[in-house]
Amino acid sequence: MEYVISNVHILYGEELELKSESALWIQDGLIKAVMHESQIPSDVPIIDGKGGYVSPGLIDLHVHMMWDGSLDPVQTSESEGYEQMMIRAVSNCQTYLRHGITTVRDIGSVNDIALHVAKGIKRGLIQGPDVIASGKTLTMTGGHDPFWARFVDGKDEALKGVREQIFKGAEVIKVSATGGVYGRTEGEEVGNAELSLEELQVICKEAHRFGLKVASHAIGREGIYNSILAGVDTIEHGHFLDDELIALMEERNTAWIPTLFVYQQIATQEGIPSYARDKALDIVKIHQNAFKSFFERDLLIGAGSDAGSPCTSHGALLDELYTMYDLIPDAKKILKTATVNAGKILDRKVGQIREGYKANLLLLKENPLLKLKHLEGINNVVIQGEFMKSLE
Repeated sequence: MEYVISNVHILYGEELELKSESALWIQDGLIKAVMHESQIPSDVPIIDGKGGYVSPGLIDLHVHMMWDGSLDPVQTSESEGYEQMMIRAVSNCQTYLRHGITTVRDIGSVNDIALHVAKGIKRGLIQGPDVIASGKTLTMTGGHDPFWARFVDGKDEALKGVREQIFKGAEVIKVSATGGVYGRTEGEEVGNAELSLEELQVICKEAHRFGLKVASHAIGREGIYNSILAGVDTIEHGHFLDDELIALMEERNTAWIPTLFVYQQIATQEGIPSYARDKALDIVKIHQNAFKSFFERDLLIGAGSDAGSPCTSHGALLDELYTMYDLIPDAKKILKTATVNAGKILDRKVGQIREGYKANLLLLKENPLLKLKHLEGINNVVIQGEFMKSLE
């Protein structure tokens, strides 16, 4: 497969530099070259981009594809059988593509559903984004998100839990280092540290030995601190981050996935289970203040929507970007959280338009650097060099 997209403006490289009157040469699913119109080779098929804008495909670093984004997704999944949950997950993968999301990291699914969907996409059985999935979360007995947990207690169980998930095909390991806002109706608090430092250290060492990164659900300070010391690669949520913790993250190259939008939804939407809404109300302002305070620090911040969670759709990555922009009104820096930064966090050649990177692209009508809402004006989505046949 080889072609050139001509007559486009390209958001190029690490700084999303706008290159006008440009063309993009795609070969075998990769970006071969970015060139001026005058450099297009005569023997390669040309697709007219009609003066549009080409952006890297969006990356959502925190999703739960088998949840439905209703007021109470746990209740939905408990009423559905395994087969229906699997169908829902496959359907949601189509939704990601329709919203320009070409890579997702699924970090928590009942019965490892996301692992099976990821394999189906890789084999070409179904259409979807690139999926990097953890399957079950490693959690202490009775800990956060027990419905998709692999319970581990002590260092030996922690080691075995990592190896089980790797054996099943996980490409990232997810841990619950603290309690959470939504999931269990009682018995957990956001400030409680759950997995111990020693358990987290074993998990990180073994995951890294096999080349996998570790994502840590961590809201309260002690759990964040333990996660950073243990060597996790990303802090998910991170409400109670402070200057000392941020300095430690900078020192250890720990990235942050804030997931701001979902907590605003849980705190404000009528009908959310009251136990979750009360906890979210207590911490949503703390979360926003942390984001504003630490956005410009020397660490990678990536965009994650927590799609599938209460009142959070599978296109909510855009809502996450808009929420970030409300706090830090810089369109380029916010767009980088879902493209350049996210690709670096994954340590994969995605998230940028540059030579050798995957051809995961958005063809847009207008410039998203001028207005993030222009990400909604999609002419087409390219996934590994292939144009989607329909976005309807």
